[in-house]
Amino acid sequence: MLTLLFMVACTGTADSGKTDDSSTGGGGDATNGEALFGSCAGCHGADGTGGIDIGGTPSTDLTVSVPAKTDAELEDIIKNGYGYAMPGQYSDAQEIADVIAYLRLTFP
Repeated sequence: MLTLLFMVACTGTADSGKTDDSSTGGGGDATNGEALFGSCAGCHGADGTGGIDIGGTPSTDLTVSVPAKTDAELEDIIKNGYGYAMPGQYSDAQEIADVIAYLRLTFP
């Protein structure tokens, strides 16, 4: 049983409880997503709780926002950015799926 849980955690295919309505199809690799998250951690912090103040606005606490968003919403934010403080990060569908898989695993 423990081996199965480990395999699910490493592949990022655990059911997050969110409807997968994204164009990435939910086929993300959480391990690769973790590596890609390195560029996000500069603002959101390694633990996702927010790391920096951007022009008077603190970066989003991912431990709160990720569970409240659908995969499609996360995909849109990652791809297109959010407000003036966060530019789009990735345009490759697989990279976006990988980051979402990591986010779902890390911030359920």
